[in-house]
Amino acid sequence: MTELPERDDIEEEEFSGLRLESRELRDRIFEDCLFKSCRFSELGLQRTAFRGCRFEDCELSLLQVGGASFASCDFEGCRLQGINFADCAPHQVYVNMKDCDVRHCFFAEGDLRKRHFTKSRFRDCEFHRVDLREAGFKNCEFRETPFSGCDLRKADFSDARGYTINPEQNRVRAAVFSAPDVLALLAPLGIIIKD
Repeated sequence: MTELPERDDIEEEEFSGLRLESRELRDRIFEDCLFKSCRFSELGLQRTAFRGCRFEDCELSLLQVGGASFASCDFEGCRLQGINFADCAPHQVYVNMKDCDVRHCFFAEGDLRKRHFTKSRFRDCEFHRVDLREAGFKNCEFRETPFSGCDLRKADFSDARGYTINPEQNRVRAAVFSAPDVLALLAPLGIIIKD
């Protein structure tokens, strides 16, 4: 389907090539829907709920997500840009990402425990006070993306690169890291490492 139905509750629909820009889609519910090669730009999604939805090869940029939710949603091959997930309904961003390009996004006060982020790139993003216990960041790349006040216990960064994590500001007990990137955890301590 390439058009969006007018009804407020949409279940088990597939949308392909949908282009929505500068529109308001407030107070809607999308449940178990599939979005393929869609482009969403500058949409007002206030209080809109996405439950069990899958986004494949989509572009989502500058979305207004006040009170919105993304519960058990999967993003694969997507580009997410300029989204303040902290504006979503409290604890209502529970997503997995695979092969995504995530830029200028802000994650705060969320619960992303046991979520999987695979082969994704995070640039100029921030994770602030996010529960990431047991989350996996397999083959992820971070640039200018700090973690502050996060719970990273048992998180797996073993294949990740470029992360900025201050162990004095984050809970890192039993988190998994690998060399040489693990040395970045020592940078905030002001120590000098020689080869």
